[in-house]
Amino acid sequence: MLANKYFSKGNSFFQLRNYQKAIKNFDLAIKYKPDFAEAYVNKGMALKALGQHQEAIENYDIAIKCNPDFAEAYVNKGMALKALGQRQEAIRNFDTAIRYRPDDAEAYYAKGITFQELGQHQEAIKNFDTAIRYRPDFAEAYVNKGISLDELGQYQEAIKNYDQAIQYDSTNLDIYIDRGVYLCELGHYQEAIKNYDVAIKYKPDFVEAYVNKGSSLKELEQHQEAIENYDIAIKYKADFALAYVNKGIALNELGQHQEAIKNYDIAIKYRPDLANAYNNKGTALCTLEQYQEAIKNYDIAIKYKADFALAYVNKGAALKELGRHQEAMESCELAVKYDYDDGYAYQLANDLAKKLKKSNLHIITD
Repeated sequence: MLANKYFSKGNSFFQLRNYQKAIKNFDLAIKYKPDFAEAYVNKGMALKALGQHQEAIENYDIAIKCNPDFAEAYVNKGMALKALGQRQEAIRNFDTAIRYRPDDAEAYYAKGITFQELGQHQEAIKNFDTAIRYRPDFAEAYVNKGISLDELGQYQEAIKNYDQAIQYDSTNLDIYIDRGVYLCELGHYQEAIKNYDVAIKYKPDFVEAYVNKGSSLKELEQHQEAIENYDIAIKYKADFALAYVNKGIALNELGQHQEAIKNYDIAIKYRPDLANAYNNKGTALCTLEQYQEAIKNYDIAIKYKADFALAYVNKGAALKELGRHQEAMESCELAVKYDYDDGYAYQLANDLAKKLKKSNLHIITD
């Protein structure tokens, strides 16, 4: 049958990521079989891959009209709605899919991802658990369950889920990166490095793995080795701003402040809105006692990230060095506003309060 022939051809082009040719073949399949629900769904998937989410939804709707209990059509429609930011509507479609196919692991997984994006991590975990119950080897469900557990501060449980994900899909290198990140949060830097090394072994140009490995080495005060890893990341991706920022931090720790500033400037060249680069440049300038220049950089950091508590604290410290105590106090107050637990901001504010009190004392003589 011609419809099936074009449908199979469309699927082959889809697998090759040639989405335009896939769509042409799905259209031909539909021409010969106008109620071909699967062809509409797969055409929708190709359109979604091209970023044409609304057109994808239109095709899923036709598939649903042709086959009202077609769970896969509802799942894919939900994913397209989620991509358009219509998350509640997406959840309704996932629920419809589940009603027609209660053991649809993909529907529970997609629903979990949507709750995760809404910051509802307990609900997300429930759905990931259900997805895993119906598909015990669902590596991505374990990964995302781990991410939600991490958001809830349950780091050990998160790592257990990454371990499960690796057991079922050892070739998914992103899992090693995620696992490394959470090991770092627990202070297990050597274990984190082992995970980054596995990712690098299978993908020698994995720039994120080198940067994360460098960050772990920095925490172990192995700054030179950290720099070597940042340099490898830069070799593979010359415009990787984060690698330059982290290299700058390591250079600063080694007392090479001018070199650090050069790296922050390169990061800024590639990412002019990277608040961390300006903040770290300001810190290096403070070390060189260039407080006015440092303040300019803190101000730019704050411009791009208005709630950047650390930049306000650092600006306050620089203003204090210039004797501008009232302005420094105002900066510290903003730091506390955006990060209530910042102990250094409180300490600096108390110190400034004492200085301001002394400067306001008047000596009365007869």
